[in-house]
Amino acid sequence: MDTQEVHTPEEILEKTTAEQAAPEAEVLSKSEQQVLELKDQLLRALAENENTRKRGQKDKEDALKFGVSNLARDMVGVADNLRRALENKSQNAADLAEALFSGVDLILKDFESMLGRHGIQRINAAGAPFDPHFHQAVFELETEEHAPGTVVQVVQDGYTIHDRLLRPAMVGVAKAKQQVVA
Repeated sequence: MDTQEVHTPEEILEKTTAEQAAPEAEVLSKSEQQVLELKDQLLRALAENENTRKRGQKDKEDALKFGVSNLARDMVGVADNLRRALENKSQNAADLAEALFSGVDLILKDFESMLGRHGIQRINAAGAPFDPHFHQAVFELETEEHAPGTVVQVVQDGYTIHDRLLRPAMVGVAKAKQQVVA
């Protein structure tokens, strides 16, 4: 004989709800796991981004701090040569003057060579047409010997660094003599 259990409507509803809740709980558990995994990935990505930013900032600071190391090494060499020139003391004034001028000339050539190795070039302004991109006129000189607008005197040399102006040359520029009307 087959006996079936008789259930009240409340029991049937409760049993159905429990059967439906089991798969929903499983789906909810998987979703929560995915959320935790995504949260972990996000936190790792944010940490990596912050580390990259800090590393970039440190690299930038080091480049600013030590970027002139090669130039500084060359400058120390020039300072050594100047010190040696001053240490060269002679009893004879004529010998001292000659040695001093000769030493300063060699140091200047060495210094200009060092500047050239670092892309720094002196602007050769004397006799050139005035160029406001590379020259700064500090006076005008009336003359018939030079064409108007020609640099006739260099007060202070100018320099470029890798084709960019570092300091303009301070120059005197020729201008036409004024005709005196009598």
